[in-house]
Amino acid sequence: MSTWTANAVVEQSLRAVPVPDVMAHVAQISTHDRFQASLGIEEAAAYVAEKAAAVGLSDVAVDRFPADGRAHWWTFEAPMAWTPVAAHLTIHARGRRVLEVSQARQPFLVATYSAPLQATERALPLVSVEGSPNDPDFRGALVVVSDLNRENLIPELVAGGALGFIGDASRRSARRDVEHPGRIELPAGTPLTGFSVTSEQLGIARAAAAGGGQARALLEIDTSASMPVVSGVLPGESDEEIWLMAHLCHPRPSANDNASGVAALLGVAAALTSLRGANKSWGAGCTIRFLWGPEFAGIAAALHQMRARAGDFRPAAVLNLDMVGEDQDQCGGPFLVERGPDCTPSLLAPVAEHITAEVFSRTRARPGSWQPALFLGLSDHSVLADPQIGCPVVAFAHAPDRFNHSAGDSIDKVSKAEMHRSTSIATALAKVVSDGMLLPHDELEGIVRRWCRREEAAVRTVAEKERRSGKGDWADKLIDHQARKAAEMLSLASDPPGAPTVSVVEPETTKTLLRCWDGPLNARALLGAMPASSRQAMTRMLRAERSNYALLLESAFRAHGAGSWDDVILDTSLSRREPISEEIAQILVDGLRGSGWLSEV
Repeated sequence: MSTWTANAVVEQSLRAVPVPDVMAHVAQISTHDRFQASLGIEEAAAYVAEKAAAVGLSDVAVDRFPADGRAHWWTFEAPMAWTPVAAHLTIHARGRRVLEVSQARQPFLVATYSAPLQATERALPLVSVEGSPNDPDFRGALVVVSDLNRENLIPELVAGGALGFIGDASRRSARRDVEHPGRIELPAGTPLTGFSVTSEQLGIARAAAAGGGQARALLEIDTSASMPVVSGVLPGESDEEIWLMAHLCHPRPSANDNASGVAALLGVAAALTSLRGANKSWGAGCTIRFLWGPEFAGIAAALHQMRARAGDFRPAAVLNLDMVGEDQDQCGGPFLVERGPDCTPSLLAPVAEHITAEVFSRTRARPGSWQPALFLGLSDHSVLADPQIGCPVVAFAHAPDRFNHSAGDSIDKVSKAEMHRSTSIATALAKVVSDGMLLPHDELEGIVRRWCRREEAAVRTVAEKERRSGKGDWADKLIDHQARKAAEMLSLASDPPGAPTVSVVEPETTKTLLRCWDGPLNARALLGAMPASSRQAMTRMLRAERSNYALLLESAFRAHGAGSWDDVILDTSLSRREPISEEIAQILVDGLRGSGWLSEV
């Protein structure tokens, strides 16, 4: 029986986190343009590896994977090496310069994977896409684009012979009086140069285009980088591993997304090594592996490499830290504990939420709140949450964040108090999980029982709402679904301490839908494999509502082994606690069926 309670672990973790060091890491990492395979991310990886070794991790390594767009890890494709070395944009109207910007002074200016654009003596014409005829002639021009979500925009610009475009993806501060250029991403290999500007700057460009203005532009690109993944190990008493992950990529500054997660993991490593060294009763537990790399592709490459070495390997649990440092007053969102999909029952979510509540209670003098969240899957943990891998996962994040994916995501938006909280939560949870949930039995069972009661109350609120709207049959199914999940969780909690914390339940239906693709689900590849009409409908659905991304992932997860498409939609809706409309259901079914992800037998 463990002598450590969860609350005692929290107390020790709060004391051990080296907050000044963690904040220094955020500041340093934020100085690098960390595109997925770039000179900047290689520099950031070298910094992380140096600090990981300094705090006591073993076997620290930087694995450099190909960045040629051809290497694959299952369906995950290697990114293309791409570093903007120099980028300038100048606009002239009526004989005078009206706008001058550069990547050095204005982060996010260059659209990711833009084609290089060499400086020329001649000026480039400026034209507007909105004022062009049905068969536009954009030859040799920079095109001013008001709507970046316009369907077929990129093919239209390419077909018209454009050299590039200028668009607005900006974000605003809470006061709405400060704009920050936002992220624009192009498909690798697109023969266009994209510039991301503020709405004010776009207005200047639009006016210049209307008056026959011109532009001079330069973009120099380096293609020599690799895709780095940093790893380090805190050895345990068993070879079983839990993984702690934080993606290293995104343009500078991207302080919250995700220099904060990268720095927090370094803080977790420092705290755990310090606590192990200072207190023999702290214990070693299982091995903890720390991973930092480009989002999705990096973790897929690391997992693929591990499986090539160790066969059917999977971590016992996964903790993902992505956007954990937000100043909630400025950024607008609470601290979230995102659960994994409930097709892989585990005690990870109840314990994570208990620890989070305890940390926030002990730091309640500082502003901020937290809340649990259903699986969304917009970060690395979704790769390992796929039932084919079957890892219990939990992700820590903040949402919404008004500065996300923009130049406004800077170090002044990072809260020292929130970094202390998130690093302490991850430290305490890593300790408990690496010990195999070896908490005092009464404490663990109490944590799970209280969690189940809260979940039952939440589900009954949803069910009553749906009954009032005429969906009583679905509401009854939701309550039955939650009762089954609660029984699974209580069964796990009642097992002897140290017993496995995962129970995989095989579907009871006759299998008529079977998975065809190997490896974990890759949503980007799934979209790319859909027929054009399905892909367009799915893209519109995903843009309309952020949580629709989880509908796509969970329906794809649940389709394997399902008896029918109706079963898939019903099970997904119960997991999401929301009925799925016939229109959305049809988009999901058409997309999954058309992609070749599944076979129907």
